[in-house]
Amino acid sequence: MASPGAVSAVTSSSHGSGATRALTEERKRKRKESNRLSAQRSRARKQQQVDELEAQVAALRARNGAMAAAANEAARRYAAVEAENELLRARTLELTARWESLAELIQYMDAAAASFNPFAGVNGAVLPQPPLLDTAMYGNYYY
Repeated sequence: MASPGAVSAVTSSSHGSGATRALTEERKRKRKESNRLSAQRSRARKQQQVDELEAQVAALRARNGAMAAAANEAARRYAAVEAENELLRARTLELTARWESLAELIQYMDAAAASFNPFAGVNGAVLPQPPLLDTAMYGNYYY
């Protein structure tokens, strides 16, 4: 049979291994708890990042919509100004043609008047003419 010292060594070894096992189990449990809490914090951080990114996306979409509306308004105003400019260009061409026509007509009339004016002197200078009606003679009758 076994000696009493050997039994006691086995018993204490078995008792010591139970304490070691309990200590190992406790460490394992604490590590699992720590890992669980760390994973929970990590998920919370990731969720916070996702929430912040979603808020940023919403803000950027709103800003993009406002900028698109401003661009559309600017394009509309540009088209209106361009149409007005086109009308003004056409009016300028019309008035320029009319002015040139009137200037030509005045030049023609001046030339015709100079050639048919019996009172024209040398070089087309107009000689002094007597008044057609002497208002002093009638004493302001017509006025």
